[in-house]
Amino acid sequence: LQYYVPRRALDDFAREHDAKPVETLRWSRDRRDPCLSTISSLLLSAIEEDRTTNQLFVDQIGLSLLAHFAQTYGGLRTYDGALEGGLAPWQERRAKEIMRARLASRLTIADVAAECRLTPSHFARSFRRSAGIAPHEYLSRLRMDEAKRLLTTTKLPLADIALICGFGDQSYFTRVFSRSVGASPGAWRRARSDA
Repeated sequence: LQYYVPRRALDDFAREHDAKPVETLRWSRDRRDPCLSTISSLLLSAIEEDRTTNQLFVDQIGLSLLAHFAQTYGGLRTYDGALEGGLAPWQERRAKEIMRARLASRLTIADVAAECRLTPSHFARSFRRSAGIAPHEYLSRLRMDEAKRLLTTTKLPLADIALICGFGDQSYFTRVFSRSVGASPGAWRRARSDA
């Protein structure tokens, strides 16, 4: 993998954290970076699985990479007080409203952050502090909850439920649902209708 880190992204990141701008990134080519290897593996897995429905997760990984590059290779140091706050109550409400309303869309962290008048990295960090989970996790839970609701209250085909809930297609929906619940959507629906 090769990463391109825009100067503006580094400057914005430093400014958000009340830190001095990163002058340059210095990496010793003979030194292995296990953190970067792990983050890169997560990124590749997310992209291979389904790029369209994992966009928030991919954005979150991108922000993690930016933080890692700035701190590890750029020497960025933040003040302890810079990381304390979460979202304002109106921002948290707005972010959650947007995610609920746009379950089936290609929603990005930048989209939600703009609605909250924050930069993507500041939004992601603040959302986690306020909600206790990352934005992509929150969106995934919303999608699963809506899928369960539709499975129990409608007779819609699984393919339609997958699209309505933002899973992209039925096979991806089945994989995610089965991993989360321990049963396929069809089996889960049948078990609920038999009870």
